[in-house]
Amino acid sequence: MTAPPRPLVSLQNIALRSADRLYFSDTDWDICQGEHWTILGPNGSGKSLLAGALAAQVHLARGSLTYRFGDEVVAGHDLGGTYARRGQVVLVSLAQQQGLAAKYSGYHQARWNSSESSGGPTVEDLLSHHSLFAINPFEVLPETTGESTFQQSRERAVELLGLASLLARRIKQLSSGEMRRLLLARALACGPRLLVLDDPFAGLDYAGRERLHEVLDQITGTTTVVVATGRRDDIPSCVTDVLEVDDGRVVKKTKADRVRGRAPSAHGLCTTTVPAAAPPSGELLVELTSVTVRYGDAVILNDVSFALRRGEHCALLGPNGAGKSTLLSLLLADNPQAYANDIRLFGRARGTGESIWDIKSRVGWVAPELLSHYPPGWSCLDVVLSGFFASIGLFSQTGPEQVARAHESLAWLGLDTVADRPLHELSHGSQRMVLLARALVSKPDLLILDEPCQGLDAEHTLLVNRAVERVAHKMPISSIYVSHHEDELP
Repeated sequence: MTAPPRPLVSLQNIALRSADRLYFSDTDWDICQGEHWTILGPNGSGKSLLAGALAAQVHLARGSLTYRFGDEVVAGHDLGGTYARRGQVVLVSLAQQQGLAAKYSGYHQARWNSSESSGGPTVEDLLSHHSLFAINPFEVLPETTGESTFQQSRERAVELLGLASLLARRIKQLSSGEMRRLLLARALACGPRLLVLDDPFAGLDYAGRERLHEVLDQITGTTTVVVATGRRDDIPSCVTDVLEVDDGRVVKKTKADRVRGRAPSAHGLCTTTVPAAAPPSGELLVELTSVTVRYGDAVILNDVSFALRRGEHCALLGPNGAGKSTLLSLLLADNPQAYANDIRLFGRARGTGESIWDIKSRVGWVAPELLSHYPPGWSCLDVVLSGFFASIGLFSQTGPEQVARAHESLAWLGLDTVADRPLHELSHGSQRMVLLARALVSKPDLLILDEPCQGLDAEHTLLVNRAVERVAHKMPISSIYVSHHEDELP
């Protein structure tokens, strides 16, 4: 009788704590040689928490974590954290991406106001041996990747993820998808034995998603891969097993071939939920004529003309780095290069005495990046109230009428019970709905939705898109919707 394979990683009798609740109580999970897993579950199921625990980034409330790499056995969260610091166990997550963006862009307009400055690190800086390991010569730790070996791994990671043309780019200049590719390259450059990816396909365009699938296929000979996702379409071909989770518990463990493509996604489900909106009235809200934006020698937008009328709803599509966010920054009054171009917003040319707040008061904005700028503890009500001032934070006193309207905006989207809850305690889907309530509270003329469903499962994508369709039908509003999934457009 053949002995069962020895697990490389074991979680035994664990429980994880988040806020005042225990998740995954009494869970056992072994990952053996040759296995690659997906943690599959809806938003709010606890999959990110479990992924963090597997990578020694989330403390166990009880139970044990053990790594068995080669002849060495490491047990206990503290020693596991040492492995994580030395690149043998690596986690890549949306929270890391948001933290990186917030670190080098202290406010969300910094990307546009500082792109020509020499401040801040480059992509190449963050892919250096020192940046990744920050080795203390007086600390006795497990062997880390030697510099010559690291350089080979780094060059391969840069090639695999197509970063060669971005090495000189400042971190603050990167798009969301480019930032995600950088974090993945940093992970691969370490030569990890265990690579845990929390929703790695979020924010990537079609080519980027296909490239990542190919990268994972290539590294699984030397690296054990675990991917947490809410989308069955994103289960990589290299994955052998699936851990299905829901509501903070393991539902079942099954083979990947039994799960792929089994359930419908949100594709096309939002096209007939409400009657068509009223036809455009002809009033021009946005008019860009031969707009060009450049930073140094890099031309981001080249001779772009675009118009949007009241009642029109436009999809803005394009690969990572194509200039979508730059175009939006002109409409949001965040980019100073608007004054060097022929741009009219709400019937008025830029640079004719209007303030940026005159513009922002007529624009509602939803984007995942907003979440990284709200500190933990902020209530959903305060987040919605900040929409009156187009600010990330409340710097002016609000009156009873504004508070009442904020409650109405939450209730209109079915969020009347979350007003006093901290925003960061909600699921990703509910957070996006709160951001939509924030965008609508001032009754804007233009709604900008910058990847509002990034990282959401099918159910929450449907929820957000139904809300967007309801807005389009019930309000005299125009919208611009950015997505990398054309088949999920409302």
